[in-house]
Amino acid sequence: NGMHASASPFEAFAERNNWMGVPIFRDRFGKLMLSEGMTMDTIKAWSVDPQVNIEAGKKGSIFDALEDMDADPCLAKVVALSALN
Repeated sequence: NGMHASASPFEAFAERNNWMGVPIFRDRFGKLMLSEGMTMDTIKAWSVDPQVNIEAGKKGSIFDALEDMDADPCLAKVVALSALN
């Protein structure tokens, strides 16, 4: 027996997508990101924790940038970050 807790709703989405093969458009958080205008390509690329622009002139881990957030603030931040990249 075991339990795994993700560090953010985005990371939980990425784990469902990467480990369990849940398609982006079938995942609840994935659907929310798509409905906010994020592209399928960006969402897929970010699901493996690349370095992205987290503010003007600064790159960092997308997972770290979204850590310890509830779903609504996490969604707002991931959408805002997508506009920087």
